[in-house]
Amino acid sequence: MKEAWSAYRESTTTRAMDVVVMGGGPAGCATAIALARRGLAVAMLEHSCYDTPRVGETLAPECRVPLAALECLQPFENDRHLPSSGIASVWGEDHLYENDFIFNPYGHGWHLDRCRFDAMLAHCAADMGAQVFAGTTARRCDAVSNGFEIEAERRCGGALRLRSHLVVDATGRGSSPLPGAQRCVVYDKLVGLVGLVVPASSQEDSRILLEAVSDGWWYSALLPGGTRVAAFMTDGDRLRGHRHDLSRFFISRLSEAPHTRERVGATPEVESLRLVAASSYRHRAMHGERWLKVGDAACTYDPLSSAGLLKALQSGLDAATAIEEWFGGDTAAPARYAARLEQHFFAYLGTRSAYYSREMRWPASPFWQRRH
Repeated sequence: MKEAWSAYRESTTTRAMDVVVMGGGPAGCATAIALARRGLAVAMLEHSCYDTPRVGETLAPECRVPLAALECLQPFENDRHLPSSGIASVWGEDHLYENDFIFNPYGHGWHLDRCRFDAMLAHCAADMGAQVFAGTTARRCDAVSNGFEIEAERRCGGALRLRSHLVVDATGRGSSPLPGAQRCVVYDKLVGLVGLVVPASSQEDSRILLEAVSDGWWYSALLPGGTRVAAFMTDGDRLRGHRHDLSRFFISRLSEAPHTRERVGATPEVESLRLVAASSYRHRAMHGERWLKVGDAACTYDPLSSAGLLKALQSGLDAATAIEEWFGGDTAAPARYAARLEQHFFAYLGTRSAYYSREMRWPASPFWQRRH
């Protein structure tokens, strides 16, 4: 993958841009694609070369709509990600129940190779005319007259300096290079202990499995290649005393989840085990003077919603519309964009509360008490 991006990095010489997008995940790529299609001069900076593991392996059927709007649906379908037939849940009661995508008007969902998915979007951005700088991290973003000056560090060596009329922060949960304080409201302490497992026997069940337990819940899904991703979701403070041996903690918690254990094995070999932040939050300011935030840089949803990638793609499309309107003289467009993000976020909080309230089997559990 590094070689695939070297041509884009080395052939890019333009330094004055209309928009610089900091972050090349789905939200950043969607923004860059939509802006480039509108004829704006766009640069996108991505710290990776799309060669490191990424969390978020499920794509909802509804994502066909923004992918089609971005003209990325055909390249996505050509990548042959693994179809997902639906969701199986053990939630609120002991038995398994199903929600099949057969009744979804958009068809089935997918289990993704996330590196391949994100790289596909970045290639689409480059094909549309955006200048894609992979292996590049924005270190400084200084406000100047009529815009920003961005200084970035390139993995291949040397600094990159860009001047832009407007900046889009698509850096996700990472620290933002935007100037000034970046304050957010955090709604919970959710974290995910995520690993890859190879089941002892071949399994073809492509449904997502959600299984509630006394101190959190499990998520598991089949991935392209036959491995499964398994994640134990709990509050960060519930890991106190276990951080020295997260692998042992991960395996021990499987004993409470019989359906998940049946899929991954009682004592599976876990690869790439990592602890990831999964809290819900929103930034107090999602836009400012010549900048705005998209995707997880603006707000985050509980993974239980399975809406993270849909939110990312749609926010990129919405941000591009607001930016085009701003360049056309409508200075209130970014504020309207931010107001819509907030409206969607508060609606999500209501849905999240309703879903967690369905699980009442452990009334003494601190994890569930916090969500009731």
